[in-house]
Amino acid sequence: MIFIAHSLGGILVKEMLALSSTSEAPKHKGVIESTAAVVFLGTPHRGSPELSAIGEWARSMLSSLRFQTTSTILDSLGLKTTDLERAHEAFCRLWHQYDFQVKTFQESFGLTGIDLGVLGNKVVPHESSLIGDPREHAETLQANHKQMSRFISAQDPNFIKVAGEIKAFYTAIDNAHTQNQFTAEPPKFLKMKAGNNNEFLHEGDTPDVLDKKVLDEFLAALRFDGMNTRREAILAPAINSGYWLFRDQKFHHWTTTTDASNHLLFIKGKPGAGKSTLMKEAVRHMQCVQKGDGICASFFVDAGGGLLQRCQTGIFRSLLYQLLLQSRLCSPVTHANSERKTLIYSIKDAISSTILTSVDWSERLLQNLLTRTLQYLASLSTPVFIFVDALDELSAETQRQQVGFWSLQKLHFQGPRICISCRHFPNITVAGCLELVLDVYNQDDILKYITQRLSTRISKHEGHWRKGLTEKIYALSSGVFLWVVLVVDEILESYDNGTSLPGLIRRVEEMPPELEKLYESMLTFSAVLEDRLMIGKMFQWVLAANRPLRLDEWHHILAFIQLSKPASLAEWRESESYTENDHQLERKIKNLSRGLLEVGTKQHDIPAEKNGEMSSINAGAGSLDHEEGSARVVRVIHQSVYDFFIHKGGFRNLGLESVNPLVDCHCTIVNTCIDYLFIPELDEYVVARQRVNMASLISASLCSETPFETEEPPKLEAQQKGRGSGHAFEGLDALRPWQSIEVVENWLAGGALSPYTGSIAGSVKRSVSRESLVAATSQVLDDYPALLVYAITEVMLHIELAELDTSPTQKAQILIARLGDDAIWKRLRALQQEKRTRKRTGEWLEAIAKNGLPPAPE
Repeated sequence: MIFIAHSLGGILVKEMLALSSTSEAPKHKGVIESTAAVVFLGTPHRGSPELSAIGEWARSMLSSLRFQTTSTILDSLGLKTTDLERAHEAFCRLWHQYDFQVKTFQESFGLTGIDLGVLGNKVVPHESSLIGDPREHAETLQANHKQMSRFISAQDPNFIKVAGEIKAFYTAIDNAHTQNQFTAEPPKFLKMKAGNNNEFLHEGDTPDVLDKKVLDEFLAALRFDGMNTRREAILAPAINSGYWLFRDQKFHHWTTTTDASNHLLFIKGKPGAGKSTLMKEAVRHMQCVQKGDGICASFFVDAGGGLLQRCQTGIFRSLLYQLLLQSRLCSPVTHANSERKTLIYSIKDAISSTILTSVDWSERLLQNLLTRTLQYLASLSTPVFIFVDALDELSAETQRQQVGFWSLQKLHFQGPRICISCRHFPNITVAGCLELVLDVYNQDDILKYITQRLSTRISKHEGHWRKGLTEKIYALSSGVFLWVVLVVDEILESYDNGTSLPGLIRRVEEMPPELEKLYESMLTFSAVLEDRLMIGKMFQWVLAANRPLRLDEWHHILAFIQLSKPASLAEWRESESYTENDHQLERKIKNLSRGLLEVGTKQHDIPAEKNGEMSSINAGAGSLDHEEGSARVVRVIHQSVYDFFIHKGGFRNLGLESVNPLVDCHCTIVNTCIDYLFIPELDEYVVARQRVNMASLISASLCSETPFETEEPPKLEAQQKGRGSGHAFEGLDALRPWQSIEVVENWLAGGALSPYTGSIAGSVKRSVSRESLVAATSQVLDDYPALLVYAITEVMLHIELAELDTSPTQKAQILIARLGDDAIWKRLRALQQEKRTRKRTGEWLEAIAKNGLPPAPE
C-alpha cells in the first residue's frame, strides 16, 4: 500500500500505522506490514515556535480550507504540540523498523486573504512539515497549502513532481513484487515445512535449476538488521585524501595479478590511523571500477554493535548475501557447469537443514556455502573483491580463523581477492600476502588535512603561525589521523581563546602521542566532582545503550543524569540545565565529552539493496537531504574510546572507580530509566495504561471464562484539571485494532470515549460494550517524554546485563536494594505492552515479595 496524505491526514495516517503496529490481529497488523510508502503533502509533523497553540492553528487551517465542520470535530482538533511529538517519535521508529519509503512535499506560498496570526499566510511552516530524519527527501511545491493537493492538469509541474514520485514508488514495488516476492503462491520451501523435503530438493527433471523466487527467499533468510550500519556510519574522508591507495603499486598489483598467493592484501595501522575510512573508499572505488564486470562485497566489523555485527556468522551471512545477490545464479543465460550444479544443491540442502527446520545458521554451513559460491564465480571468470574491515575488533581466536579461511580461498586460481584491515597487534603471519602499512602511507594526507584546517581558521597575516603549528603537529602525528584531528581541534580552540604562538606550540608538545594517554589528558580538567560524575554517566549511556540514542532522547538523558535531578519535566524546562534546541545540545555534548563523542546520522540499512530497482528511490534524485534533526544519534568517535573506558580504566579519570565498568554502565542506565518513569507527567498515562490492561483482562476473561487477578488503578486527584479542548483525542491511544469503526463514530459523535467505570466483577456479569473496554481518557501528555519508549522497552535488558545475581559490584548492590521496591515493578508493568517483558516483570514482583531475585531468563 502507498498512502498519500495531505495536511492533517498525515497525522491520521501516522496514528493508524502506530495502532496497526501494536495489534495482535493479523488483519490489522497487516496494514503496517503492507505499507510500502507514505507521501506527505504539507503535514505538520511537529511543533514550532509559531505553533505553540496547535489546536487553534488546526481550527484555523480547516476553516481556511472551507471544510464543513461541527463543533464536535473542531473540538477534537485541540491537539497539543506534545501530541505531534509523540506521533512523530512513533512514526520515525516504525519507519526504521518496517523500511517503508517516505517522501515529503512542502508548500511554498501562503494563503491570500486568510489571517493565521503569527503564521502569516503560510499554513504549515517549513520546520513543522519536515520530519527531520536523515533519510528524509523533501521538496517544495509551487503552491499554497490548499493548491498543493489540487492540480490543473497532467502538465502541471506540481503534478509531474508528485506523480513522478508515486510512479517511482509503484514501479519499484511492482518490480520487487515480481522479482523478489511470491505473488499467488507461497515459497516452495515454505510449503514443504510439513512435507517431504527430499521431494523438494529433487523436484522435476532439472535438479540443477534454482527457481528465482526460492533464491530470493533464501537471500531474505541470510539478511539481518544492521548488516551495513557500521559502513554507513563511517564519515567521508578529508578532502583530497586517500587517493594514494589507488595509485599504489601494491594495491594495483593486488587488483590485477593472476598469482593466487598475492590475492590476500592486509592494510595495517595503529588505532585511529584511518583504516576504516580508507576501506570504505576502497569499496566505493572498486564498485565504480568494476561496475557490471565484477562483484564487490564488504563487511565492516562493529565491536559496539549487535552480535551478528561482530562475529563470524554475521560476516559470512552478509558476504554470502551480497555475492549471491550479484551472482546471476538463476539467469537462463548463465553457463551451466558442475560448480553451478554443486552450488544449487548446496543451497537446497541448506534450505532443508536450516530454514525448513528453523535451525540457526552454523559457521561450518555458511563457510561451505561461501566456498561453493566463490568456486562458482571463479568458474565464470568473474572478478570478485572482498573487503573485511576492523578484523582486530574480533577475538584473537576469531581473527585467526578468519585469516585461515581467506588464506585457503585465495589459493583457487582466479579466486577472490581479499582485503583485510586490522591493527598491528595481534600479529598474524600469512606467507606470500601483500601488506600496506597505513601509518607510513597516510603522511601526505595528514599534512593536507592540517594545512586545510589551519588555513581556514588562522588569518593570512599570521601565516608564520600556520607554518609553525603545521610543522609541529605533523612531526608528532606518527601516522595517527585521529590524533591529528583531536589535536587540531584543541589548538584551534586555544587559538580562539587568544593563546600565543609559543603557548600553542607548547600545548602540541604536551599532547601524549598514544591515543589512550591523549584521552586521559583530555579528560584531565578542572571541574567540580558533580560535573565529572555527570560526564561519566553520559559516557556510560553512550557505551552501554542497546542502540544508538537520538538527540531528542539525549535532551532528557542529560537532564536525569545530573546529581540534582529535576522533579519533573516542567521543572527541568524552567532550570538552567534545560537544552532548548538540538544545536545547543550538540554544543553541550561536544564540550562535556571533550570531543570524544560525536553527533551524526545513523544510516539505516537501505532496503533497496534487496533489489536494484529500489535504489533510485533512496537516491533521492533532485531532492534535498537533511543532515540535521533530532533523529541524529550520539556515538563515540572511535572504537579506541570504547576500549579506553571499558578495558583501560578510563572512568577513573571521571571519579568512577569500578571492578566491572560495563556492569556499572548498565546500572546507571537502569537507575536513570527508573527515575524517568516516575516523573509526574506520566501519572495520568500510567493510570490510563492500567485501565487498558484491566479492560484486556476483562475481554480475555469473557472469552476463556477463567478467573484472573488484577489491581485497581490508583485514583488521581483533579484528573480533569487543566484539560483543554484536546480531551476528545485522549482516548485515541487506548483504541485497539479489534474495535470496530462504530467506536470511532461514537467518539466523534459524543466528543469523547467512555471511561471504564464500575467494578470488574460487575463487568464480567454483564455484556461488556466495546466502548467500555476503551479505558483511557487521560492519555494526552502535557510534556513530550522522549525517553519513555527506551525506558519501557530496554530497562529489563539492562537489568539482566547488570549481572545482579553473580558477584555484584558496589553499584549493582545499591541497585538490588532499590529494585526491592515493588512500586517500581507495578509502574513498569503498567507501562509495558510486550507480553514477554510483562511476564519477566511479574517474575521480579514475585521474587521481591520473597526478598530474593528471580531466576535468570531462559
